[in-house]
Amino acid sequence: MTAQAIPAEQPFFEALFFNDGKEKTFKYDESIPALPIPTLEQTMERYLYWAKPHLTSDEYKNTEEIVRKFQLGIGSDLHAKLLAHASSKKNWLEDWWLHYAYLLGRDPILPTMNTTGPLPLNLTIWKPTDEDTADRCALYLWSALRIYKAIREQRLHPQVSKDGQRFCMNQFRYVFNCTRIPGQDADSLYHTWKSEEEGDCPTHIIVLCHGHIWLMNPWDDQGNSMTAPELEIQLRHIRETSDEMGKGPGVPVLTCDNRNNWAQNRDWLKSISLNNMTCLNTIESAAFVFVLDDSKPSDYSELCWQGLCGDTTNRWADKSTTCIMTRNGLGTMNNDHTPYDAMVSVVLCHYTVMLMEEWGGKWLGSPSVRNFPMPTLLHFDMDMKIIQAIEEAKANSLLYGQNVAVTYYVFDAYGKDLMKLHRLHPDAYVQMALQLSYQRMHNKPAPTYETATTRQFYHGRTETMRSCTIESTEWTNTMLDPNATNAEKKQKLINAIKTHISLMIECTKNEGIDRHMFGLYCIAVEHGIDIPEIFTDPAYAKSGGAGNFVISSSTVGYTPVVGGVAPMVKDGYGCFYSMMPTSLNFFISSFKNSEETKADEFTKALEKSLKEMREVLSVPNSNL
Repeated sequence: MTAQAIPAEQPFFEALFFNDGKEKTFKYDESIPALPIPTLEQTMERYLYWAKPHLTSDEYKNTEEIVRKFQLGIGSDLHAKLLAHASSKKNWLEDWWLHYAYLLGRDPILPTMNTTGPLPLNLTIWKPTDEDTADRCALYLWSALRIYKAIREQRLHPQVSKDGQRFCMNQFRYVFNCTRIPGQDADSLYHTWKSEEEGDCPTHIIVLCHGHIWLMNPWDDQGNSMTAPELEIQLRHIRETSDEMGKGPGVPVLTCDNRNNWAQNRDWLKSISLNNMTCLNTIESAAFVFVLDDSKPSDYSELCWQGLCGDTTNRWADKSTTCIMTRNGLGTMNNDHTPYDAMVSVVLCHYTVMLMEEWGGKWLGSPSVRNFPMPTLLHFDMDMKIIQAIEEAKANSLLYGQNVAVTYYVFDAYGKDLMKLHRLHPDAYVQMALQLSYQRMHNKPAPTYETATTRQFYHGRTETMRSCTIESTEWTNTMLDPNATNAEKKQKLINAIKTHISLMIECTKNEGIDRHMFGLYCIAVEHGIDIPEIFTDPAYAKSGGAGNFVISSSTVGYTPVVGGVAPMVKDGYGCFYSMMPTSLNFFISSFKNSEETKADEFTKALEKSLKEMREVLSVPNSNL
């Protein structure tokens, strides 16, 4: 029996994402410019500027002197060494960034590092249901396989910035067939993906259900994926068989433990039998993981939590891409942040959303099915040591997950259309709202990280845009001053937004301060030089340095896609957002053991701030 691999009627929007293969995905990567390094003078000037809102007058004077000594002394030497280091590399940062910012981390990467992105379909055509959802699961899996094949064929459009600069597509090489391998003191990446032009690579996937681990080969002998009806049969078999067996051993939870614990347990698991070594290799080489979850989120906030934390016996945290479908038919993702940044996930999620919405959330291709072998269950050989390790990992991961609070919030009083009407950049506007909300709650400015992409450079990832500026602080103080006029508030808002835009442009040129200072720190470490005082000065951490940003934020753009992360610090917030024409969507997280920060309270402050900002915009420009 034959079946169509895809519907005869192609989705109209696919030209936005895919091409005919003539302009290959990675075609321009090797010609993209090398990552630059700012001057030491510029970085030190900017450092003082960004530190000032967080310091007292005396603290600032002390830091000024420390910066002066650093710039005239050891800093100059370190900068020269950094330039020499960079002279033979197209990206002087990437190895250090991967190692120090990601692979050295010892906390469980789920939920402290991994990202999540619930499908907006859950708010429109895929509402929670108690009915059978195997057809939704199959369609979600089919769309993921379609993306996988398109990237393997290099049909994903090479991306460009708004001003026409080409973006490096290298991060898309790590979306599939990539696994973070635990090690003592430091992890590594195991990456088996290749484009079709480069050769063969593993194309099987792993499906998790009830803590059971299944191997599926979702392709026919022509290299096309099974259709959604065919995948539905496969997934239904997994779900029904897993239900009959009951809760599985839960080996995946070991990946959600402290990284040193997981490294020890992984070595022990391998030592038990050759079968275990084979099972691990099968999982770690797989294209991606698909999860049939047992959770039934009652609302979108709960779905966001399930995507970020969830049942850790049913998550292989190390895989770069995990697609999740809950028992009541809601879709989400969980991704290891180590090899690529969240905007890559946004592209994949946005494609899925557009596809499903065009089809009304149902398969439009042929209902006929072919015969394929059923998925096979992977069995690990286990001893009492591993069984005990699984119980301990469950307890450890539960503590981490239950400590995370997530709020999904839709502000629907207005959106980016209003901001553009007033000629205000939507992203900078929302960042100002975050500043005002934090100041309102905590009576102090917030050291804030916002993602600035540096993908216009070879293997570029991100620079930190520090959204808390002198101008933003002046504006928030004015907004909270009962004696200030709306005209004063509007003028300072405009000034703060202009400053933000100017600094963001510099950061996308890699002319922020955090990556440069990080490079100087790495040079000192690798040359056995004592850590300079500029990095041990309390002002460094107080202003956000070394990952101490109280607000960790990023825009996911002008689509309905939204996702997020856990906060960077105990008393902090994670705040990701998307900007629609008439609404703003927020993913806000905090830690429950913090006595200072609460995601739900921050949401209320954010709503109040956005409404007050609209009142300020009502002032005619002639009154400024």
